[in-house]
Amino acid sequence: MRQAEPASNRATAVRAADGEVTTVYDGQEFLRDNRWCLSRRGLLTGAGALGAAGLLSACGAGDSATGGPASAAPGTVLARTGDVPVGGGTVAEGVLVVQPEAGTFKAYDATCPHQGVRVGAPRDGVITCPAHNSTFSPGDGARLGGPATKGLTEIPVRVDGTTIVRA
Repeated sequence: MRQAEPASNRATAVRAADGEVTTVYDGQEFLRDNRWCLSRRGLLTGAGALGAAGLLSACGAGDSATGGPASAAPGTVLARTGDVPVGGGTVAEGVLVVQPEAGTFKAYDATCPHQGVRVGAPRDGVITCPAHNSTFSPGDGARLGGPATKGLTEIPVRVDGTTIVRA
């Protein structure tokens, strides 16, 4: 059993049953060898700060949507022509394959030039980066708006029967 001994305004000495004295300062207890004993509040505050730092780092490059440069080598089948709708597209091997007009297939590196986040297929005639809303034209990959300073990099493709192949 511990008994409190008077100390200063903010510090309290506590004597343990074995006779050793532990100091409590502002509700935080020093261990007997003067190491700091973390309180529940201190632990939760530290964990919260660590979690917040992790969330904030997601605003930069490196999140799960990060694509990196297109990894498809020449000759790689990227998609089937029937899998790419007119006005839409699909991402394969880091390459965005689009069909801006019936029978016309184009491909771009799916990595946004702003911070390296992977862009998605066009919606309503526009390719949009999910990170900061940079927008690009499916017809030529040109930048339409947002923080990106240039358009998407075009990747040469060819249609071989019913497949779209990186040229």
